[in-house]
Parts: sequence; C-alpha cells; structure tokens
Amino acid sequence: MGILSVLSLPLVNAAEVQQVETNGTIGFTGVYEPIGTPDPAPPESIVRPPITEVAKPDGTLPQTNEIGHSWHAWLGVFLISFVFLLWKQKRNHNKNLKQ
Repeated sequence: MGILSVLSLPLVNAAEVQQVETNGTIGFTGVYEPIGTPDPAPPESIVRPPITEVAKPDGTLPQTNEIGHSWHAWLGVFLISFVFLLWKQKRNHNKNLKQ
C-alpha cells in the first residue's frame, strides 16, 4: 500500500522565471569564543595566513526544472518485488528440505 500511495502522487514541475548572476561573497564577522579548553591543547606556534581566494565550482551544479521519469519508480517496484519473490521461494525451498 505504501508503494501504491507514493506512485499515485502527482508529478510536479518547476520553471525558471529569472536568472541572476552576482559577484557577491559570503563572509563571517565576529569573534569565536570557545566553550572550555580544547583537549589536547593546540601548539602555540601555528600561524595561519588569512584566506584571500574565493572558491568557484568547476563543474555543473544540479539545476531546477530537472525532469524525473516515472519508469524509475516502476523499475524500483519491479526490482523490490523480484527480490521479495526470490526470498519467499528460497524460504519455502528451505522449509521443504527440513521436512
């Protein structure tokens, strides 16, 4: 019943209305106040240079309006049913051997 209720859900699509590219950055301000002392204590000689580069993604990121195919769901139902039937057949076979 759970599988049938998932498959009966309506398909929903989204469309991109406006695309915007910015040169903005995200930064954090304030002072980090640790809770308690770290165990083990960090060495005192570490000096870290400030971060000056901004990371940009190299590949393509997931996009909105990607289309899902319903045959993926049907393939999953078929595979789960097939494995269940194989399991039941093996269980019945083992039960018959014990008798």
